[in-house]
Amino acid sequence: MEREQIRCQPSGAVGTVIYPACDGTYSGSIVIEDEIKQDAPSAIRQLKSSGIQKTVMLTGDADAVRQKVSGRLGLDQAYTELLPADKVDRVKALLREKAENGKLVFVGDGINDVPVLARADVGIAMGGLGSDAAIEAADVVLMTDEPSKMQL
Repeated sequence: MEREQIRCQPSGAVGTVIYPACDGTYSGSIVIEDEIKQDAPSAIRQLKSSGIQKTVMLTGDADAVRQKVSGRLGLDQAYTELLPADKVDRVKALLREKAENGKLVFVGDGINDVPVLARADVGIAMGGLGSDAAIEAADVVLMTDEPSKMQL
């Protein structure tokens, strides 16, 4: 918009914001964001009640997404703006921190999650809408994309 010298109203929305213009005139904004799976909050509560000690989100998204998602899900920690290699580094650190007999489980669905799915003790892919590469790299595939199906 700056390059084309089109005045626009910045959006305060969380997600990827697109600012379309038609014939040099600002037309509004379009916000694209991932949806939190409907059963994800109850799945996190279920995992914690079954003895899971720490829930952590690793995402390439901006910090505003962390604030929105981690609060809604009740996560213990969240790391943002991570490239795939950054996610691997963070998982390596988490592996060093875990109890000797503990397991690190990573759940992901995208191509950027593949290295971490392969590195975790247990990689779980959300297979319904997940990338083929994530499904291939995972140890377990949830075909219904319902986090509550995890029985650890």
